[in-house]
Amino acid sequence: MVSIIIPAYNYARFLPQTLQNILEQKYSDWECIIVDDGSADDTAQVAAQFTAGDARFRYVHQHNQGLSAARNTGIAHSKGTYIQFLDADDLLHDNKISLQAAFLEAHPAVEIVYGDFLYFHTDRPAQKLKGRDKKEHAEKHLLSSGCGMEMAKRFCVNNFIPVSAPLVRRSIIDKTGLFDTAYRSYEDWQYWFRCCLQGACFEYQPLAGTETYIRFGHASMMGNTKKMVANGIRIRKFMTPHLDGGLKRYNKYRLLKLQIRALLGL
Repeated sequence: MVSIIIPAYNYARFLPQTLQNILEQKYSDWECIIVDDGSADDTAQVAAQFTAGDARFRYVHQHNQGLSAARNTGIAHSKGTYIQFLDADDLLHDNKISLQAAFLEAHPAVEIVYGDFLYFHTDRPAQKLKGRDKKEHAEKHLLSSGCGMEMAKRFCVNNFIPVSAPLVRRSIIDKTGLFDTAYRSYEDWQYWFRCCLQGACFEYQPLAGTETYIRFGHASMMGNTKKMVANGIRIRKFMTPHLDGGLKRYNKYRLLKLQIRALLGL
């Protein structure tokens, strides 16, 4: 079974499309856990429409605690052998879970398999983009397969795997632990790095039909620049003791740039 974990906070306007997207998956052995992180909109009502129609959907409500805590709640309520994280405004190719579950079944040494990801604007959903800007497009060179510190070196450059791109084997989640609730952004980046520290093997399989589609062009969890800088500083500090040589120097350089931004209020 695949457990699909969807944290939702005031995204009732997008949630129906995301949940319908789950129903359209060609893989049928799934459960979907909708974690309402204290929404003030119609998230509960939207979720109720789907839980009433299909028992594979489950709804969990909690007081607002942030994205990391919401994902942790979903993990705690999940039963699947594999975990698919999915934000409440994003979508998956209808064959993604089927293809990636089959890959993990056939390759027991791989703990995290991920494919390509494309971006779409809320106002232009049919147009799929490789990146929201030139910088993101350029960092596609980081996409690769590897294990442990080999992948940690790439994550030292940036977070190049959006949280919904992989299908994750439950065993590596049990080994790594839960998301760090101190992070209000970049929590997935820190989590992938921690998986690397546990020796996790990632496999990049850019097969047609394994894409995830990430919405942009609206106010989102990633929209607060000061929060992003503060959490960027946090993760750079977290990485430092696990790096050595040139990578440690590079990480300290990136940390210094963020600290200057924070000091100048940029």
